[in-house]
Amino acid sequence: MGLEHLLEALERDAQGQIDQLLAQARAEAEGVSAAATAALAQRRGAAADARERTRLLEVEQAVTRARRAARRSVLEARERLLERVFTVARGGLPAAAAGPAYRSGIPAALAGALAAIGGAEAVIRCPQTLAQDLERLRPPAPPSVQVVVDPAAGSGFRMATTDGAVEVDETLESRLDRLRPALARRVLAQLEIEP
Repeated sequence: MGLEHLLEALERDAQGQIDQLLAQARAEAEGVSAAATAALAQRRGAAADARERTRLLEVEQAVTRARRAARRSVLEARERLLERVFTVARGGLPAAAAGPAYRSGIPAALAGALAAIGGAEAVIRCPQTLAQDLERLRPPAPPSVQVVVDPAAGSGFRMATTDGAVEVDETLESRLDRLRPALARRVLAQLEIEP
């Protein structure tokens, strides 16, 4: 029986080694499976994070585009409003130039224009409504200053040296253009719109 015991012992040892190898293989397989599952979860998480970042970036870009479009619409609406306001104001300038407030300032404006041309011969162009006042106020002696009725002169007068070197624009249209930025701020402030 010695041989049978030996064979049984060998079978037990072999079975023990087989069981041990199977246990190790199962443990390794479980470790590989767990690592693969963890790596897959990490990749899925990274992909989800990347998709989320992409979505957030797309949303932020869409919001930025919408804000820009809204801001552009607001600015365009403000510009249209200001154009209407200044068109109405420009339409009232001929009546304002014929009124007493503008006429009372003509002597000072004419004196300033004469000082600007520095004693050179000049021509004053104005509408018919101002011609008599300017004719009366112009200097009678040299240098020669002629008053010429020009319906295209605007609401007020323009004085230019005969050689064209100096021109002084005392029209209300010119004043409105120079004051437009400040007047636009005031209009928007009166409407409680930030400039």
